Amino acid sequence: MRWLLSQISAIAVRVQPWRICLTRPIALELKKVLTDMSLPRPLSDTIIELLKPVASELGERLGASAVNERYAEIEPSAASSALNQQIKKDPRWIKAQVKYLQRQHSREQELIAIASIEEEWVKEERANRVKAQELRDKRAISRLCRELMREFQSEAIRVKLSQIQTIWDKDNWFSNLSRQETEQILQQQQHRLLLLVAPAKISQDCPDSFRHNLNIELPAKLRSFLNQHYPQHGESCPVQFYGDYFKKAISDIDVERLQTVLSPVPTAILYSDISDYEVNFHLGFWGIINQSVSLVAMQPWNWEEVYQQLEAEGKDEKVSLRIIRQIIVTIHKLLAAFLADLYYLNIDFTHEPQLFKLEAEFAQEWFSKDWAQPYIETLKEIQEQQRIVYKGEMRRLALREAKARAERKRLEDRELKHREETEEASKRAKELAHQLKNLKWRCVYTLPGHSSFVNSLAISPDSKILASGSWDKTIKIWNLEKGELIGTLTGHSDRVNSVAISYDGKMLVSGSSDETIKFWNLYNGDLLCTFPGHSMEVNSVAINPKGQIIASCGGADNTIKLWNLRTGELLRTLRGHSNNVNAVVFSPDGKILASGSSDATSKVWDVESGKLLRTLSGVNVGVNSVAIAPDGQILASVSNDYTIKLRNLHTGSLLRIFNSHSARGKGVANLGMNEGLHILQNYVSRGDSVAISRDGLTLASGCDDNTINLWNLHTGELLSTLKGHSGTVYSVAIAPSGNLLASGSADETIKIWRCD
Repeated sequence: MRWLLSQISAIAVRVQPWRICLTRPIALELKKVLTDMSLPRPLSDTIIELLKPVASELGERLGASAVNERYAEIEPSAASSALNQQIKKDPRWIKAQVKYLQRQHSREQELIAIASIEEEWVKEERANRVKAQELRDKRAISRLCRELMREFQSEAIRVKLSQIQTIWDKDNWFSNLSRQETEQILQQQQHRLLLLVAPAKISQDCPDSFRHNLNIELPAKLRSFLNQHYPQHGESCPVQFYGDYFKKAISDIDVERLQTVLSPVPTAILYSDISDYEVNFHLGFWGIINQSVSLVAMQPWNWEEVYQQLEAEGKDEKVSLRIIRQIIVTIHKLLAAFLADLYYLNIDFTHEPQLFKLEAEFAQEWFSKDWAQPYIETLKEIQEQQRIVYKGEMRRLALREAKARAERKRLEDRELKHREETEEASKRAKELAHQLKNLKWRCVYTLPGHSSFVNSLAISPDSKILASGSWDKTIKIWNLEKGELIGTLTGHSDRVNSVAISYDGKMLVSGSSDETIKFWNLYNGDLLCTFPGHSMEVNSVAINPKGQIIASCGGADNTIKLWNLRTGELLRTLRGHSNNVNAVVFSPDGKILASGSSDATSKVWDVESGKLLRTLSGVNVGVNSVAIAPDGQILASVSNDYTIKLRNLHTGSLLRIFNSHSARGKGVANLGMNEGLHILQNYVSRGDSVAISRDGLTLASGCDDNTINLWNLHTGELLSTLKGHSGTVYSVAIAPSGNLLASGSADETIKIWRCD
């Protein structure tokens, strides 16, 4: 009898497009159980799919050479692999795993503490409480796994529901099924294994007992078995069972047809055919490991031989046929239990196979529990390998979590430090703002000497020398601290529009309406060289602080030219403005050049390549003067719309607009990104010049209301207004020392201001 019953474990696999064999441990077990014959080793493609990657990983980690079996190369389904990977990457799954890992560590520590307790009843009670907590956590993980499975498959289910009508119309076979039940299966909100059993195909030559009773007993007893051990709404391994879904017996092709509709739902189908002497058991499934249809046929079981043995033992026909029907039903139970546990082991590391507890279910009068042992051993092997894989994943997850905690701590510390630095900077800014507001500026010298407008000023790096350019065609050199005239430089044949002193303090460069640029020795006033600049006039010159480069602009050619400071060689010409270029300035690192033009734009250029980086536009008014803050982050421009605009030099975003009309002394709030068109035209007088102090705190602007305004660069607050000129202030310059300011005016004078 044992020989007969054990044949259910000899599964000859017919899975397209591969064939699969059994691993050596299971073969040895079978050999031990099946002592009277040599059988093929049973194993479905499902088990191979699970064992192969795990065996490989174990071999790599432990250096084991115990895995001697050569497996057929099986490509995993992309859909299933993607689904499993999707779950493992989901933040909810990772969070749950981390939480489980933390709680598991706490439980391990508690069990260590419990071991030292002397009272056995206390020890047992607390240990049971820890085990109950472990079980609750595992069940929570299982629920989350199934919820994510269902969520990630919802789109595929929605598509199938939309296609049902087309599929039903295309294949007449589906008319044998209930469309309503099919839709209900797809619409189930709970993720579960779907298990279907088809009516057995029974030959007319079979005994009436088979044809009258088997298709009644099979679904009823299988339903009762599954409801008891794998209930549909259970927490650990729910199985949705249909015993009457198929109206008649099915074949392999029908399994493949059904997969076209139910592919998003993991499904196993049991079906069989019975001739007058043998039974053929068939399995079809998808979604247990991958989405491909697997078709498995067991070796035929000769029931007639069993019948003859029972008859020889004195059993009557009715009892013998009843025993054979019981065997057929029990085989279905075993296969159903094995497939259910196999599926949940695959998706849930916490799953404890129910089959381990069901040996008594199969150990009856005409059965031996040994014949189910290969299935139990296979599940144990898979479970152990799954746990090894899981422990590896948990170690990696723990490492990632430790790194993440360290990174969060680092970011928190950095944020805390940033807040502290910000608070300290804010405190210092308030103190500086208070100091700036309380600075008292007074005019210490008024320097006459020019016979026309003073159009440009430049202060030497040591704050001792002041150079002034005038419409009277001269440049005058002054002792800034004493207010004394040192000398007058003549040579230009038209008004001097711009002067600049080199960063080593040795050279003076001037630009004139006579269309030339001149180089002077600042100490002795010698003219070093002259070369043509622009057509009509040179409006502005600037010297690169980091390189031997001069920038000039102006005239009707609307261009900016870059020159070699030592040789006077023209390096390149920058084109892009559509009107006179009025002002140029280099950034402190010498890499960027900013320009202002009568075409109502400021432009930012890359010095090395000459490439235009960005164009900053406002309302349709010209830009008269530009300045860059010492930190190289802020560009200030003065326009004919009576505003001073501050922009981020690197992004072009408008940061602030200064005004001194309706909100004098209150400044202007910071503006958002890309708000350059929202200009406040409240500046009472046209600004013609602007300068920023070396400490980056103060901005000075000259106005055509004959005043100089001093602003807090970072708050926009108007600090003070210096009065004394009787004409438009065309030029302002702040000494590097920060305590001296020079202003040049249409009243033909220069005033030196000192702060106390």
